[in-house]
Amino acid sequence: MKKSLKHCSLIIVVFLLAPLSASAENLIEIFSLARKNDAQWASKKQKYLAEREKMEQAFGTLMPTAEATATKAKQQYDGGTIGFDINNAGGCLANIFTGNDQALEDCLNDQVGTVDVSEEYDVTQYGVTVVQPLIRMDRWHRYSRAQILDNAGKADLAYAQQELMIRSSEAYFSILKAQEELRLIKVEEKVLRTQLTEVKNRYKLGLMRDTDVFETQGQYDIAAAAVIVAQAQVDGLKENLVMLTGQEIEMVSPLPKDIPVDPPQPVELREWEEFAKKSNYQLIAAQYVSTAAEKEVTEKKSGHAPTADLFLDYRHNDSGGGFTPSSDTTTIGVKLTVPIYSGGITSSQTREVRYRSESAKDDVELARRNAIRETRQYYTKVMADVASVEARQRAIRSNNSSYRAIKKGWNSGIRSLTDLLGAQRKVFQARKEHSNARYDYILDTLKLKKSAGVLTPEDLKTLNSWLEAPSSDTVSSFDDESDAFLKEVDDIKFEEEVKTFDDEKKDTGVKSQKSLYDAYKAWRQEKAN
Repeated sequence: MKKSLKHCSLIIVVFLLAPLSASAENLIEIFSLARKNDAQWASKKQKYLAEREKMEQAFGTLMPTAEATATKAKQQYDGGTIGFDINNAGGCLANIFTGNDQALEDCLNDQVGTVDVSEEYDVTQYGVTVVQPLIRMDRWHRYSRAQILDNAGKADLAYAQQELMIRSSEAYFSILKAQEELRLIKVEEKVLRTQLTEVKNRYKLGLMRDTDVFETQGQYDIAAAAVIVAQAQVDGLKENLVMLTGQEIEMVSPLPKDIPVDPPQPVELREWEEFAKKSNYQLIAAQYVSTAAEKEVTEKKSGHAPTADLFLDYRHNDSGGGFTPSSDTTTIGVKLTVPIYSGGITSSQTREVRYRSESAKDDVELARRNAIRETRQYYTKVMADVASVEARQRAIRSNNSSYRAIKKGWNSGIRSLTDLLGAQRKVFQARKEHSNARYDYILDTLKLKKSAGVLTPEDLKTLNSWLEAPSSDTVSSFDDESDAFLKEVDDIKFEEEVKTFDDEKKDTGVKSQKSLYDAYKAWRQEKAN
């Protein structure tokens, strides 16, 4: 089912460009550049690698440790030692022959005394200690917890990669969206410029009021300003892409006209929710963190357990001066330690991590709810986007029909210029909203897959094959059946500079007419003369 989800939901997201220019990049190339150059993604990877070292450190506490020590020093001895006066010892020896033992002892004691000694000598000491932990339950639990946290780190990194895919797609399509809007605004500005020229020509003939010229001039000025703003927006969004990829990238191709816009597959929301509960990487990471917190409780409880270490200790001592002879000592044994009382620290630490474990369980529940909420939210958005695209397609057709009817009425004199400009503005607005709805549909579909935990780089590869498919038409047609109107507009030769209506009145000296009736009256008078 998961494999089917990946392929079916990608069919929903079919898109992108007519063939790119030589300097353009496709979506998968943008993502590849982002993986290499995006600072945020690079930071995530380095943090994961740093956290992963804690697993190696925890494993190291279970391995043997060896320590070598060496000391080279000089010692100065100043003190006394027992001495014997040999010169007077002869008198004492005579008592041996007399058999008077007490006299001999007293005599010898009189000859014994303290002799002052001062000596400097070298001291050399070195040793090696090797310890192999035998019973260290806290360290085993710590290593097990580190392995679980490493899995949590992998889940976080996978989620960060999904975010990178979304950020790459958003940066890519936001430029296309802005370029499409710029194109529409330029077309609208060109159409208004044509109409302004026509209105001015009619005014010069006395067939239009000055208010009509002012209104058309105002609409044209707004459109001209909108072109500047839209161009600045495109340039700004390109800078965002430079921030992501580290390179200047040219993007010019609009979205093909005939991309399919279908509901998500599978259609049932319940199936998407089940995927989210199993595959959402934020939820998976939270579950691993919760399991690690439970393991930490066991680890802290092990602080009350006895510990045992096998050790070997070798020591060599070499002191000069003749006071202490050289020695070599080797000790092999097992050291058993039974904790009795540590001031209540172990019990306090156990309570602390137990609270953290309960907090981690709450985080799991929060992550589960967020996963389901996001899945439902984007599922609803995709369904709404499908309906919105269809509705805005109908809006384009109806507004085009309305525009053509009003234009005929304006040419016949039964509709006002205000009606014509309003209808025309609605046509372009419908086009912009339709374009925005299509891009929203694309990105919301990707976000739906991310919330369900099934968005992978392979999805972008599959998507990119649709993006590179050639298309003979784009969405930006003014007519719903052909581009004839736009081609007609493109063929119009404009003045080098469009002057304001007030400036033209000063140049020509033409007096403004108060109404169409006044224009008709002036024309009759001219004919009569």
